[in-house]
Amino acid sequence: MGVPRRAVWMSALPLDRLPAPYDNSCLYTRAHISATRPRAVKVATTVNLPDEAVQASKVLIVDDDEATIESLGAALAEKGYECIRSVTDPTAAAGVYAEYRPDIVLLDRDMPGMDGFAVMDALEDLENGSYLPVLMMIDDEDASPRIRALASPAKDIITKPIDVDELCVRMGNLLEVRLLYGRLALKEHTLESVLDYTGEAIAMFDAGDRLEFANRQYQELFRLDDAVLPGMAAADLRERTKDTFHEPDRFEAADRSVFADTSAVLEDIVETAMPAQRLLYRFSAPVLDRARARLGRIVVYRDVSKDAEIEEMKGEVLRLRAELRAEYGFDSLIGDSRAMREMFALMHSALGNDITVLVQGESGTGKELVARAIHVNSARRGGPFVAVNCAAIPETLIESELFGHERGAFTGATARRIGQFEQADGGTVLLDEIGEMNPMAQAKLLRVLQEREIQRVGGAGVIPVDVRVIAATHKDLPAAVEAGAFRDDLYYRIAVYPIPVPPLRDRSEDIPTLTDHMVRKYAASLNKPVRGVSVGALQQLMDYDWPGNVRELENVVQRGVVLTPNDLLSAEALPAHLRPQHPLAGDDDDVLHAPSAPQSPDAQPGVSLSDTEKAAIERALAVTGNNVKQAANLLKVNRTTLYRKMKRHGLAPDR
Repeated sequence: MGVPRRAVWMSALPLDRLPAPYDNSCLYTRAHISATRPRAVKVATTVNLPDEAVQASKVLIVDDDEATIESLGAALAEKGYECIRSVTDPTAAAGVYAEYRPDIVLLDRDMPGMDGFAVMDALEDLENGSYLPVLMMIDDEDASPRIRALASPAKDIITKPIDVDELCVRMGNLLEVRLLYGRLALKEHTLESVLDYTGEAIAMFDAGDRLEFANRQYQELFRLDDAVLPGMAAADLRERTKDTFHEPDRFEAADRSVFADTSAVLEDIVETAMPAQRLLYRFSAPVLDRARARLGRIVVYRDVSKDAEIEEMKGEVLRLRAELRAEYGFDSLIGDSRAMREMFALMHSALGNDITVLVQGESGTGKELVARAIHVNSARRGGPFVAVNCAAIPETLIESELFGHERGAFTGATARRIGQFEQADGGTVLLDEIGEMNPMAQAKLLRVLQEREIQRVGGAGVIPVDVRVIAATHKDLPAAVEAGAFRDDLYYRIAVYPIPVPPLRDRSEDIPTLTDHMVRKYAASLNKPVRGVSVGALQQLMDYDWPGNVRELENVVQRGVVLTPNDLLSAEALPAHLRPQHPLAGDDDDVLHAPSAPQSPDAQPGVSLSDTEKAAIERALAVTGNNVKQAANLLKVNRTTLYRKMKRHGLAPDR
């Protein structure tokens, strides 16, 4: 084991990357520094990054704000960076990256047309599994994207407004790791001589899955004795270290699975319970030489907890939710995804008038909450809100329920009844599941919408009503009209202003905020000590397709709070159908495996991860008859993820 404690930069810099003469392709060079001001070329980092490495490092800034680019470029030039390029159009970032091949990318998260995560996906495709040196820049109020970025391919994040000294520290760390990965690819040898200096916990296993090298950080993380490590089998090391983690069973299953598949790549977030609670980014991948022969497997842990920052992000999540409610006034509607913002915009536009609204969405998405929010934020907020479930009223009683009846109008009518429309006078009536209404009631409802007056069953006179009508349905009403099951004139009357409610699978980025809200809600009502969700549980919630939408999520969280004995809702408290059969996390980058799909007889060792992934998708689509939902279930990934991977590989289902 004994790795000499020497400066890692002694031989890490490739010869072709030594400082070059002035490069006119760079935006910022020494020429930008005033001749009367001493040039500071030493980067204020805590790593051993030499001046020549700083000068030779290529930096690419992707930001739509030219002022930000100008200030960053000038600041980095003062710190000694001589090769800096920029892109203001995020759609052009991949092309510049492919031509320039930077050592580090400073990537803005919030850009019009194509955000930072989409740009990172494009850059990741170019790298094809190689190290992607992205440092993502995020506004200090953007809590949800920061949490998302922790589990993304970005190697680090920094908060705006940017502190230049902090930026240089983070850049120095990323550049150090970048050059170390490059040295591995060029020299075709193990990481034993250098990985002790990266600041990350790193272990190298040989082709027989026996420990060949564990750096100082790895030994400190797992409190291991250097004398007992060499040659230890991966299974023995797994048993020795699993109790370090908050969810040892999840760690053990993922580690066993990734070692069982020599081509598997794993990226996820794990949580330690001892000696201290920390969040660690974990990366595991096979190591191949130039001839594609397998040398072994590398496992890397990077501390991403930064306890104070994590606590700050939790506070920002709560504050963001409070600000969202304050801004929109939609008390029970939680979410900051693009789909929810679009829905909020439509709701706002509907507040200033009495236009008839049709709320469309799958069961469990919260259509009644949308209708109620429109009512309480409109000029009719002082009037009643009456919700009528058209699907729950017997066909023979729906007319009486809606419009009322006079005494003696029919057998059993022993007294006058005031209908729902009269009860809602001056306010709003919600006709929920209006697609279930029978044709006769549809005809009478159409007249009420046209004339704004009703007639009780058995009554002789008409009664004017002042109500706003909001209809809701999970059905495809145009299809029902086409099939003759719903009146076309009524459809055109109620569909004046449609508001679609997005299903939960289309706004999965809202799941952490929704889950946090529900955990606190049920912990308080059930008097349980649960204060949050473990990383493993949250990952399973994010990966699930949620056919029952927010209602199903709420039921799952409520059950989990009941079953959780401690302060964190763990993966073990979730229903079995949410638990993956093959718990390889980070499905954006994992190779997909169809467990029941047969292995091709032509498959050869050394095939690229991209080809293996494409073949797995093709087999899954073939087995399921091109049913994308079933193929996603077979591959144990989210359907949205599968669609994106199909697009990446040029695959499209027949139907």
